[in-house]
Amino acid sequence: MIPQPVYKLGFILHTYNTTLEAVKNSLAEFGEGLEISEVADSSEKGNNFKVNLNTQDPTLVFDACSQFGRIRSVKVEEEGRHL
Repeated sequence: MIPQPVYKLGFILHTYNTTLEAVKNSLAEFGEGLEISEVADSSEKGNNFKVNLNTQDPTLVFDACSQFGRIRSVKVEEEGRHL
């Protein structure tokens, strides 16, 4: 089996009627080092969550997040290590 690279993801998830806990539970299975925090933005309705996660498959993470809302300010870096 060929080891897959690990990608470090960082992005903002803008949602309506979604809790931090719901997002956290949805993403926990897709990698390690999951960090989620709420980011205040009084100019918009809804919630903004800053998400950081190390994963082998960014597409799965983005697919899961798209069910909650809009993804923006995406940063993806290859870590150079393998799981």
